[in-house]
Amino acid sequence: MRDEYVVGPDFAELRPFKQAVDKGPESTGFPVYPDLVERLVDGAEQPDPDGVIPHVLATCSAYAYAGFAQRGAPDTVATMMARLGLERNRCRVFELRVDALYIASAAYLVQDEDRRVVILCYRGTQPEDIISILTDADVRPETLSVEFDGRRHQVHAGFYRTMRATRHLVMGALERALRGESVNPDEQGVRGEGMQALYVTGHSLGGATAALMGVVLAHEPRYRAVAEKLRAVYTFGQPMLGGPDLARACRTAVDGRGVHVLRDRLLRYIYDRDVVPALPPRPVGPYAPFGREFHYRTARSPLDGALAALGNAGVEAAALPGRLLRAPLRSLPEHAVRAAERVLAPLRYAPESGWHEVHEPGLHYPQMDTLAGLAVVAPLAFFAARLALTRTVPFAYSFDDHGPGHYVNALAPAGVLSEYGDVR
Repeated sequence: MRDEYVVGPDFAELRPFKQAVDKGPESTGFPVYPDLVERLVDGAEQPDPDGVIPHVLATCSAYAYAGFAQRGAPDTVATMMARLGLERNRCRVFELRVDALYIASAAYLVQDEDRRVVILCYRGTQPEDIISILTDADVRPETLSVEFDGRRHQVHAGFYRTMRATRHLVMGALERALRGESVNPDEQGVRGEGMQALYVTGHSLGGATAALMGVVLAHEPRYRAVAEKLRAVYTFGQPMLGGPDLARACRTAVDGRGVHVLRDRLLRYIYDRDVVPALPPRPVGPYAPFGREFHYRTARSPLDGALAALGNAGVEAAALPGRLLRAPLRSLPEHAVRAAERVLAPLRYAPESGWHEVHEPGLHYPQMDTLAGLAVVAPLAFFAARLALTRTVPFAYSFDDHGPGHYVNALAPAGVLSEYGDVR
């Protein structure tokens, strides 16, 4: 187990040789969001209508991958969060690695200097780390410890193990934050009234881990005091966690305050043709999403839309035999309607790029029906994106679209500075 904590830099350290920072609400310079703490504390509307909170959490999730030799880098995370607006934040990371058990878990806690806000960010799948990849592949069902209406459900074993690996350490640090103490155990004393707002976030595997932590926080009675501070769970490129029964339970369940946390405050962002939100594929078992879904579509010509619809038709046709075998006869008309909606969906997108909330359950990003999408289509799309001549070929899925940088760039509000101080 690795437990490390750092203090983020102040604004002067990040701007050597430059004039003092204007922290006023009308500032258009550095940091990116001078009023970030207040925005996070307020959090009355999720997602933030100004797009600030999704951008901040996507950036945090992206930099959670920082590090080398399979070790995280809390100093990098702390620096980037300071650039965004959390000056002199406290950043603590818990890492647990057990190769034989396919555990490569890392949880970052970022606390503002006045101890009003905490961001819990889980690291995603590290591309160069086979153990991290095997965690994704461990799709065996495992029983979730919390109950919904007296019933327990099964979830993806690899994701659940990743969350549990650091859960008690995370909850211990959040308990300190709740009392107004620093998440850094070497800092003594209480400041202010304690944690007022908690956000949980992550990309890819980190998003799945964040979603599972959201489930546990919302429905574990012992964590109620912390859960009452939970503003939202934001995930980016998150794979699915469990079956349709779990998804239905999460949509209907309320927490101790009577709030539909998992229906209304778990926000899933999907960039264009990102393959990971369609996983695990249906051959390993039925999985289903829950929470609010926001889907980014890049601008394409009518011809591109028609080709994408044709590609979707091919995917639906390949999945048809399996659906006919699994589905009862009385449900076949409904399946046919949903299949037609998915085939025609690309024809309905506006010509401009942008985010759209998906309200119709039948149009949620569907589970991949065949292994061909994972083994053939997504890799081809990745390599096609490298070449100008094939970049716009409308593959159904793409590994390239899973990159955390896509989420950061697509979620940045127009005209704001990047974390490096340049205007996008």
